[in-house]
Amino acid sequence: MFDYLQDHQVILLFLIIALGLIIGRIKIWGFSFESSAILFVAMAFGHYGFTLNSDFMTLGLIFFIYSIGLQAGPSIFNISRKQGFRLNLIVLLLLVLGALTTYLTAVFFNLDMDIAVGLFAGAFTSTPGLAAAQEATQSPLTSTGYGLAYPFGVIGVILFIKLMPVIFRSDLKKEESDEQIQQEQEIAAVDRLNIEITSESLENIQLKNLQLIRNAGLIISRIAHDNEILVAGPKSVLHKGDVIRVVGTKNAIKSALPLLGKKSSFEFPQGVQMESRRFVITNKDIVGKSIAELNLHETFDANITRVRRSGVDILARPDFRLRWGDRVRVVGEINQMDAIRNFFGDEMKKIEYGNIFSIFLGILLGITAGLIPFSVGKIIAFNLGITGGVLLAGLVLSNRGKVGPVVWQVPAPITAFMRELGLILFLAIVGIQAGSDVVETMKADGIKLVAAGAVITLLPMILITFFSRFRYKCKIIELIGIISGGMTSTPGLAAGTGMTESQTPLLMYATVYPFAMILMMLMAKILILF
Repeated sequence: MFDYLQDHQVILLFLIIALGLIIGRIKIWGFSFESSAILFVAMAFGHYGFTLNSDFMTLGLIFFIYSIGLQAGPSIFNISRKQGFRLNLIVLLLLVLGALTTYLTAVFFNLDMDIAVGLFAGAFTSTPGLAAAQEATQSPLTSTGYGLAYPFGVIGVILFIKLMPVIFRSDLKKEESDEQIQQEQEIAAVDRLNIEITSESLENIQLKNLQLIRNAGLIISRIAHDNEILVAGPKSVLHKGDVIRVVGTKNAIKSALPLLGKKSSFEFPQGVQMESRRFVITNKDIVGKSIAELNLHETFDANITRVRRSGVDILARPDFRLRWGDRVRVVGEINQMDAIRNFFGDEMKKIEYGNIFSIFLGILLGITAGLIPFSVGKIIAFNLGITGGVLLAGLVLSNRGKVGPVVWQVPAPITAFMRELGLILFLAIVGIQAGSDVVETMKADGIKLVAAGAVITLLPMILITFFSRFRYKCKIIELIGIISGGMTSTPGLAAGTGMTESQTPLLMYATVYPFAMILMMLMAKILILF
């Protein structure tokens, strides 16, 4: 059996992955290793002498890292300045302190940096960090350190998050209530209202010259004039007595109402002349263009009023740039709707299946970028490597959206599959490589290594939590997401969200997680230099 499995590498690989996924689904006190169990199964096979071709690891690494870049790219370059800066500063401090703790721990315990950087990745439960470190060290000690530190990395984050309300004497129910009140006060949901023009100053004025509408961030989608329904455009002219449909936030509409006229009971008909439909952006030619650049009113006598992206309705302002897969709400004449559909593409099949060519071309560009040498004077020469190059390509291309005829954005289900496939391939190979000497390492330094990993998990997390609480007055429901994302701990997030009904932990986690993944990889690379 040993000889058969060793001679048939693909069967051995699938056996390790299948056993790992089965074991990973077993829950003990609500905790499970999930796909990370593949690492431990592979280590067991490696201990008994099995080996796997490292090309499987390279393939998995490429898919995994590129999918991270695709996922993080659209948000990491477009993060809100005020909140994003504060949150990512906290994560930056957390990761820098984690790297510093790792270095000091390695010096104190007299550890080889190859295994110390593995402890760092395991303590922060970061597979991308392990991937970056493994590429740099090419040592099985790195994945051994990861395997030893990972269990407490998971459990330590969960326990600390569970204890947060007790440590800070915080009432989560009160935080939820305060948050709900604040959200109701700041609500900015897209709304609409029919308004009758009563202001004399608006007589014979073109919409493009109506400064009030632009300043308030409002959109006029339709005009009822002399029993005729018109699609509003930049050259549309207003008259006293007209009824207009205004789209925008509730607060903006409320502020503009006295300056425009009064609320009207008139209802715009959805009859044979006018219609409102939603279309999906799958036409490569309009990806990346602003709504104003589409010139939809001049071409089709129609208006975009809203854009739905990632489950959120966004006001369709003229400078808003469209992405692949956006869903646009269009108001126009019914006889133009087929032409408008063709203009936007509106092919759900393309959204579901993506473009395999763009995926492999993007990966190839990333590999090429990773091989290009850079130098700082005559002292330092380096290249990004496969990890850095592929990640950079994923970040830049997904944020760019489209270059020429190629659309780089990939549907979320495909990105998720690439990430999971790459992860399990990578874990299987690094595990089997680490298994060859894991027992000897445990016998020699097992307790010391586990203790070092615990210190690297707890010390940065505790210090940064206290700093965030007292410096930025972060609420516990915010810290649950920030710490879980900064520690790249999905189990920690799951434990935290079970403590509250608020969505804030999920939002905080989603905001900081991409930055934490990338920063973790960078810190792992830096640690190897020491």
